[in-house]
Amino acid sequence: MKRIKHGSITSRLSFSNSINEDILSIISHCTFIFTFTDPLESPSKQDLKRVKLTQLLSILKSSKKLQDQILAPLMSMLSTNLFRPLPPPSNPSISSNLIDDEDSISSFPPTWSHLQIVYDILLRLVINMDPETLRDYVNHPFLLNLLSLFRSEDPRERESLKNVYHRIYSRFIFYRSFMRKSMNDVFLHYIFEKERHCGIGDLLEIWGTLINGFTVPLKEEHKLFLMRVLIPLHKTKGMHTYHRQLAYCVSQFVAERALYVWNNEHFVKMATLEIEEVFPIVVEGVERNLKWHWSKSVRQFTETIKEMLEDLDSALYSKCLQEIDLREYRAGQEEIKRREKWERIEMAAKKN
Repeated sequence: MKRIKHGSITSRLSFSNSINEDILSIISHCTFIFTFTDPLESPSKQDLKRVKLTQLLSILKSSKKLQDQILAPLMSMLSTNLFRPLPPPSNPSISSNLIDDEDSISSFPPTWSHLQIVYDILLRLVINMDPETLRDYVNHPFLLNLLSLFRSEDPRERESLKNVYHRIYSRFIFYRSFMRKSMNDVFLHYIFEKERHCGIGDLLEIWGTLINGFTVPLKEEHKLFLMRVLIPLHKTKGMHTYHRQLAYCVSQFVAERALYVWNNEHFVKMATLEIEEVFPIVVEGVERNLKWHWSKSVRQFTETIKEMLEDLDSALYSKCLQEIDLREYRAGQEEIKRREKWERIEMAAKKN
């Protein structure tokens, strides 16, 4: 039997402690928050923090496990950087969810040079580590704080948030119900209390992937989501800014596993009672299925539903088609304008 020398164990422990001390030193350095607006802040120190964050990210990419003495201060540092007061709206009088003004786009906060790496570190932790290990840190308050950041006007931050939040939903199975309810609370607050939120489209994108995982028969929770959230979202002033994501979510409820609800006489009777509200949504899903769905059986069944709807109210069906065409035209025009603005901004940046 091979005897392990005491000196060898001691040296390894000493080396491990030294690495941990280095990591803790980096974490401590990254806890300091720069505003990028205070003239007393040193640009060289701002850049040093960016370098330290990059170092930390590199370390985490090669580490599958972290000791508690590292994990606790690391999660504290991430929270300190992420969970901060968001700046007031650039234009409070605008109820739109999409900040598309050229001046607003060009004046996003410079703190992103740090925040981007902080989000990358959090994403790496969520991907690499066992959810049970992170459970004490990624808890309900942490998730609610993350969700509140979807109000950010910076699309870069919302994109990173979307990736992190969706990954947490995927891996932290024990939080799924809580996360769905929390997102629904955001939607309901937006619909009924305050029609201003920059992240509605991003949250709908997440929901679009969740709906794809629904099974038949649909749970009562999922039916209520369609009736209490998705349908009312069509009535807000800012609907045009998230129309594409909303249409995708709704179209999933007319997809193959949900089409058979139209065989239910009670369901059809309920839909008929709310025909003015239901038709625009259902027609859009029906037309999308007929144009794009890969399954021949789905397209055939959808054609049957279309005939039934046209029999119910052919004039209303035609009106809904005209409204869909108009929305698609406007969305196309907005996309062209947005692309042109970004091109002008990029050209201006190159000149500077």
